[in-house]
Amino acid sequence: MAAISESDILSFECTDALDDEGYVLMLASTGKVAKATAGAAAFGIALTSTKDKVTGTATANKQVAVLQTPKYAYVQYNNGSGETIAIGDLVSTKGANAAGTVKKHAATAWPATYLNTTAETIDDEHSMLVGVALEAKAQSTSGKLLVKLLCPIPIKQ
Repeated sequence: MAAISESDILSFECTDALDDEGYVLMLASTGKVAKATAGAAAFGIALTSTKDKVTGTATANKQVAVLQTPKYAYVQYNNGSGETIAIGDLVSTKGANAAGTVKKHAATAWPATYLNTTAETIDDEHSMLVGVALEAKAQSTSGKLLVKLLCPIPIKQ
């Protein structure tokens, strides 16, 4: 379950070992967070790692601070062989090359007629958005990217 600190930053138990901050996290039905898988709804950004202060080893099932909109954060990105990220580009978990990372968002080309299933697809894709890139990154690179957060987008009813 989440705890709210005086700074309004949420704290959740993370089922993954986080060796660094900036990973994109998803929320599980258990109320715990984990590295977001490709196409998962972005819940927030890990503000801390889960490294043990004494050993320096990242461990699973530890509390982690989670940063959400309307903040700014450095997020882990992995373009793989993807496109260059430019300032102002949307980044998301859609087609992510590694768990907990983002890449340049590639919106689905929508048909002219919107059926219920298409509307649901649009809603699912919107939930994958993490934020707007505030710096540019070259193709085939990985690291941290400064982003204006857009997540979490309200969960569909």
